[in-house]
Amino acid sequence: MDTAVDKAFIVLNSLERVRNGRPLADISTDTGIPKPTVHRLLATMERHGYVQQLPSGRYALGMRVVALGLFAAGSSTLLSVGRPILDRLVLECAETVHLGILQGESLLYVDRREPEDAAVRLAALPSPLTSLHASASGKVLLAFGDDQLFQKVVAAGLTRYTSHTITEAVGLRDEIASIQAQGYAVNEQERFIGVRAVGFPIWHRSGSLIGAISAAGPIQRVDNRKLDELKVLLLKAAGEISQGLM
Repeated sequence: MDTAVDKAFIVLNSLERVRNGRPLADISTDTGIPKPTVHRLLATMERHGYVQQLPSGRYALGMRVVALGLFAAGSSTLLSVGRPILDRLVLECAETVHLGILQGESLLYVDRREPEDAAVRLAALPSPLTSLHASASGKVLLAFGDDQLFQKVVAAGLTRYTSHTITEAVGLRDEIASIQAQGYAVNEQERFIGVRAVGFPIWHRSGSLIGAISAAGPIQRVDNRKLDELKVLLLKAAGEISQGLM
């Protein structure tokens, strides 16, 4: 007989097999566990950060699962160094902040902080994985990663998420050149309408690119003046994380 712990892992495995989350009924059908039991398990795991409920009502894996995977893979140093800096950064900038790394040809958000007192908050992402070409951190990883990564991303197709998304290789190449020159990337509603973001690279002492840090908020708050403030705060935070990794 499966225990509650067994059933919790069965539910997590069900969520792991899909990318954009699953409705409660689908999880119950997939696992063979009654809906009331699935609901209780999801509520418990959501409280602890292992599951998140998306605006669509679907359930997806939470950031704590990602963090455990990184720890097992030996990437816990970035998380441990970045965690207190993210805690401070979200208070300083009063916008949602992310820590991200390259995962294959996608951006994997490994940690996230949201301002507690913001009148408007960003919706949770449907997955910790997102496209490189349509996010500030992702474009940073493209700009400062190797050229083979750029070629692979372009070959896979540049999905259009909004009317602002860059979907042509030439346009993305021009954007990458600008990011390389200025040292940071800005996302102008390229993934979600109404959301503006800025991201900076995180470097290891060896000179290798470790990840990216970003801040995002609604365009009515993140005007040009606020964007300039975020650049200063993020540049400092990225430097502190890099120093902590040495």
